[in-house]
Amino acid sequence: MQTPVWLAVDLGTTHTVAVVGRDGQEPRSLLFDGSPLLPSGVFLDTGGDLHTGRDAQRLAAAEPERFESHPKRRIDEGTVLLGDREVPVEELLATGLRRIADEAAASGLRPTETVLTYPADWGPVRRAVLERAAQVAALPRVRLLPEPIAAATYCAEVLGQEIPVGGAVAIFDFGGGTFDAAVVRRAEDGRLRTLAVGGLDDLGGLDVDMTLAAHLGRIVAGRDLELWRRLSEPETTADLRDRLAFWGEVRAAKEMLSRTSTAPVALPGHNPMGLHLTRDELTSLADPLVARAVDETRRTLERSGVEPAELTALLLVGGSSRMPLVATRLHARFGIAPSVPEQPELPVAFGALRHALAEPDLPAVTTPTPSPPQTPASPVTYTPYLTATSPDSAPSPPVPPVSPVTYTPYLTTTSSDSAPSPPAPPVTYTPYLTTTSPDSAPSPNLEQSAPPPRQRTPLPSYPGPLPTADPPRRRWVAFSVASSILMVIVITIVVAVNQFGGGDATKGETGEPLVLAYTQQLSADDTSAVAAAEGKAILAEVVDGSTVVSAVTPEGETLWTQTYELEPNELYLTVVEDLLIIDAYDLVTDDDEDIRAVAALDDGALLWQKPWTLNEHNDVAYYGTDVVFERRDGFEDNAVARVDLATGEEVWSKPGPDDVFILDEPRVRAETVWGVEEGTGAIPPDFYSLYDNLAAGDRIVDLDPHEGTAVVRDAATGDGITDGELPIDDEAWTVYDDLVVARASDEASPDRDTLVAHALSDLGKAWEVPLDPGFGIEHVKPCGPDLVCAALGDSSADDQHKTVAFDTETGDQVWELPVDWYLHDQWYTGPSGLVFGDQVFDTVDSFQNLDFEGDVIVEGQRFSSAMAVRDNRVVIEDRDSGGRNISILDLGTDGRSAPAGTGGHAPRHVSLLGELMVVLTGDWKAQVYIVPDIT
Repeated sequence: MQTPVWLAVDLGTTHTVAVVGRDGQEPRSLLFDGSPLLPSGVFLDTGGDLHTGRDAQRLAAAEPERFESHPKRRIDEGTVLLGDREVPVEELLATGLRRIADEAAASGLRPTETVLTYPADWGPVRRAVLERAAQVAALPRVRLLPEPIAAATYCAEVLGQEIPVGGAVAIFDFGGGTFDAAVVRRAEDGRLRTLAVGGLDDLGGLDVDMTLAAHLGRIVAGRDLELWRRLSEPETTADLRDRLAFWGEVRAAKEMLSRTSTAPVALPGHNPMGLHLTRDELTSLADPLVARAVDETRRTLERSGVEPAELTALLLVGGSSRMPLVATRLHARFGIAPSVPEQPELPVAFGALRHALAEPDLPAVTTPTPSPPQTPASPVTYTPYLTATSPDSAPSPPVPPVSPVTYTPYLTTTSSDSAPSPPAPPVTYTPYLTTTSPDSAPSPNLEQSAPPPRQRTPLPSYPGPLPTADPPRRRWVAFSVASSILMVIVITIVVAVNQFGGGDATKGETGEPLVLAYTQQLSADDTSAVAAAEGKAILAEVVDGSTVVSAVTPEGETLWTQTYELEPNELYLTVVEDLLIIDAYDLVTDDDEDIRAVAALDDGALLWQKPWTLNEHNDVAYYGTDVVFERRDGFEDNAVARVDLATGEEVWSKPGPDDVFILDEPRVRAETVWGVEEGTGAIPPDFYSLYDNLAAGDRIVDLDPHEGTAVVRDAATGDGITDGELPIDDEAWTVYDDLVVARASDEASPDRDTLVAHALSDLGKAWEVPLDPGFGIEHVKPCGPDLVCAALGDSSADDQHKTVAFDTETGDQVWELPVDWYLHDQWYTGPSGLVFGDQVFDTVDSFQNLDFEGDVIVEGQRFSSAMAVRDNRVVIEDRDSGGRNISILDLGTDGRSAPAGTGGHAPRHVSLLGELMVVLTGDWKAQVYIVPDIT
């Protein structure tokens, strides 16, 4: 299988931008009717179909009451009335996302991964709406990324403005509907972290348009009062259509004034009266609005603790940022020249794509060869002049020029086949305080200079694929405000050998070695997979259109080989008792459907196979050779069911609520108990290999989060044991120690996040812990005997993240552990302790070994990751000057094996069972290891 194809989407208030690309190729901006900007408006026709883009705008001319021009501004409203129908906001947003998915497919690139940006100050409720919209639109594997991180990545990787460690970038995002400000810093570990965010929800390009329309309205009213009454207070469909056309003319004139000194404004109908706007009128009218944005940027900088002079760059994004007034006011206020892309609507989408393609653990690589050379661009055309004017005063007299400032303008291309172009030569200009008049534009004072072009520090662009082993039980770690997904790290030094706490010996100097018993080369794509079983390794690959699976002894002796008529694009293996589950994604020969097949583990004989949409089936628990799973097939086919894996026959099925749910947020969970007991079931791991020391009890919680109710079911029969109100949020909940422990729903706790526990016996409230204002609950999960942990983040301060452990009986706090990363706390339990760290995909990075009192036993290391956790064993992947190594740590004794090398790339997957470990390396080799005694 080829490397992943990424789709990056910047869902804007006025326009939406989408970019597709894969590693090693130039990114491609999707075009919509010949433009990279897709109008975000949505139109509902009389047949019930939703339209977006220019089609929606054209249809709205006839029936404007069926048109919503800015769905993103309605994110908090639940539903929007279009004509005679209430339409959920997520359906409006999904309409644009679905159009993007269709255009991506038509472009010849079929995305397999999606990164979707969002404003950094959006809380979990708004993010949940966005995630539901992505689910309705069927976007593949959606991950969320804050817009400031995407913009800063663009600044560093596309504009080439190097952000050193400790350096900060201010993002001035003046979009169509809102204004957002942020300060992003590159931390010591190379990651981009948001220091502070600010913004104004009531300020955007729409507000500038409104001010211009009101100004023109005074002129129109003085000449034709009836015409202005119809435009300002429309009563008929024709009036609404004319108003829409008038606003379109105002917006077009505003955009034209970024390039010219005057712009005409046509009036609707046959009225011969014409109007025009000048740049000076725009400057005068928009100045108070821009001043608000500049002042909000000042406040954001103050909250970040970064002085303007310390900024590496000030990047302008958003369509309204192209007004010359914006750059002028920012330069006057902060004394630094802003970076102004030629098309400021594009940086967030391009930056999101580059961020998704970046891998922090590989050395910098050169940028792919760009498209054929273009004619050298002229220097930036905006004239940075300072006008001492206000709407009520005459211009001030000129004053002496300030010191010259040198900056490098960068141009972006808009073709579908190329990324933004390299920087043009720097321009030195001297900004003057100038006098302006309505009839003339200020005279530029540009002095060309010809210093040598600045050398760009090459940054990583993901020479390898993204992590590939996301299993059928896909549970992407929540991308809350911490959703900086794949961090951009500039690695310019050799990584030092890591040391673990508890001694001075470096890795590899102590411990028994792992014994590499067997190696086999598999197909070099995602159709290769491995698994560890009792006394054998399972190796799978696609050969000549069929899936070939073999069981081998640790020394490589073949026990059996079977060929199955499956040709998937991705393959996953799961061992359950004496059965082998083969999950085949995206079959080449069966209309891209998914198949689940089950074979006998002793001889590989195929027992059954059937369509099994893996993204819509979530394995909840295994009871012997039965599986209880949640099915999400849409509005009407949601269910929880139990299937006999040996036969494929359904044991029972119970319908779920008619609604759309986010795939990555389980609506159904099994109760869990500490440790493995006789008669209990098994909880599936996360990402194949990350197990908890938990077993499945005999009850299932069937939640309807939208209604705030639940049914507690008998896992054996599916029958209801009890039911009632359960007002919790399905983004953060667990079932443990006879309790449902969760973040209370917004309805139950509207003013602050509250951790609440409900008894399984009757769903009555057992205890609750209201959090301090500002703190949010990101994740809830068992973390020890009679302990449940919650990952908490403070929305007002990025560095206030911590995990807190609570006693399940009383709700009392037992311990807390602050963290210094910006992403997501995650932990996995063993019988003797915790693996705790920072998890984005399928590894726990910078992990630590904790005891159940919250004390650190083994200190975490920046470049060490936990790839598998089972019982008391942890498989560690780390890197040094020689490449990648794996070793095994025992949670109970701190014992550790000597490392074994796996080559220059991170292992793709590790499966661990008892004394057997099977590794799928970065170059698609299956390695079978014998694990030594490290206790």
